[in-house]
Amino acid sequence: MRKTLITAFAFFLIIAFSVPAAMAQTWTWSDPAPYTGPNRLVELAADPVTGSLYAIDNTGAIVVPTLGTPVAGATVIAGSFPPGNDMAAGPGGIFYVVGGAVASPVVGTWDPSTNNFDTTMTQPLIPSADNAGAFASLAVGRDGTLYVLYNGATVQYILTGTPPFMAEQAIIKFSPSTLNLSSKGNWVSVRIQLPGDLDESLIDITSVRISEIAVDGFTPKLVEIYPAPGAPWAVELNDAGVQVMKLKFIRYNKKGGTALDEQSLTYQLKSIMSGAHKGKYPVTLTIEGMLTTGEWFTGTATFNANVTKKLP
Repeated sequence: MRKTLITAFAFFLIIAFSVPAAMAQTWTWSDPAPYTGPNRLVELAADPVTGSLYAIDNTGAIVVPTLGTPVAGATVIAGSFPPGNDMAAGPGGIFYVVGGAVASPVVGTWDPSTNNFDTTMTQPLIPSADNAGAFASLAVGRDGTLYVLYNGATVQYILTGTPPFMAEQAIIKFSPSTLNLSSKGNWVSVRIQLPGDLDESLIDITSVRISEIAVDGFTPKLVEIYPAPGAPWAVELNDAGVQVMKLKFIRYNKKGGTALDEQSLTYQLKSIMSGAHKGKYPVTLTIEGMLTTGEWFTGTATFNANVTKKLP
């Protein structure tokens, strides 16, 4: 049974909620970018945090693909599986697959529970002047972005797709509204209320994270702060009878050591605000997460970081 999460302070925050709802919805694909490196690529990989793209070439070397100026792209009618040439796990338990016969490429999703393929998602743009190739590999990057390696007649291309989304609004309650950096409290708390009839119980708790911290007057920092290990969380009705998800993040690393430092919000704020004088500083957090259906949400939370004495 999920335990009840108790929050002492809260403030309301409206954030954008992005829903790719079904894989059949429209993806946004960029024009094909030609690969200009010396050796042919055989497999792609992407960093899910930064979105950086990497590849293995035909010599076995790991490289950062060099890309030329994008060329005009043309739509393609999806082929069918098999054959499948590569697959990758995406957020929310979605599996993406590329393959198809030459001149009939396809990108789609695969359901491991039923062994069914779905090719109804919007297909990538392939080069208008080189449209008889095949998809060789794919990788899933930040926020579900897809990178597809397309083998043309003589040139390879990288095709980049952004997941479909439908702008919605979710209500987030985050506490405390002022975070005292000298405090050694255990946790900060977040409540997530999804818009409309979307089900909070479908939120993948392991995917919810603070992905960026921006403090006025300091350089923003990309982070990956996940819910506190072992902390209680729940999906339940609030006082108004509305379903919400409640979860906690580490406020201060009470356990000591370095293992959880980067997961501590206070630690990250102090690292960003080195040299800050006494006072209150506006902070903006970017919060992201996924549903088990592949839908995703992102938004920003603002609060004050209270510095009681100059930071080292």
